[in-house]
Amino acid sequence: MKKVIVITGTPGSGKTTIAIALSKRLNKSKLISVNQVVKEKRLFSSYSKDGARIVKLNGLKKELEKRIAASKGTVILDGHLLCELRISGATAIVIREHLSTLKSRLLKRGYSIGKVRDNIVSEAIDYCGEKARQNYPNTFEVLSGKDATISILRIIKGKRTENRDFDMLSELPNLIKKDKRFAIE
Repeated sequence: MKKVIVITGTPGSGKTTIAIALSKRLNKSKLISVNQVVKEKRLFSSYSKDGARIVKLNGLKKELEKRIAASKGTVILDGHLLCELRISGATAIVIREHLSTLKSRLLKRGYSIGKVRDNIVSEAIDYCGEKARQNYPNTFEVLSGKDATISILRIIKGKRTENRDFDMLSELPNLIKKDKRFAIE
């Protein structure tokens, strides 16, 4: 039976790094990057004020399902938009990250303060986790870092069935206290 693993989470949480590591550990796996599919198939209608693509989610879902059907073995999908979709039969893994680490990564990528703030708030309130739980019956949260791939392998093999709840919201006041640019206006 084909396994489909959805790796989702806030931008900068470590999804792609973890998805690549996971794909190397799993024999006969296929890694599909949502961002690459969107670019390759031009599955966006326009750009937002901050330069982000406005993605055609229905078109993206159809294209992903087509690629999954054509694949053999385990399929790993990587992208933050996956929490917004419902991929039939998939297990969702939401990658979580501490807010200060997320802030550093996004600033290094050149994100605007507003975009960093939006993503920090999304991570704090677990937006991707909440959306994933609505769309996928099997949803797990994993903290980014060196043990993330091992945790995901345990989930895939059915050796981990409990789900941890990561409280990033409690980190928000401290982050704002240290850097007033991230106060919500």
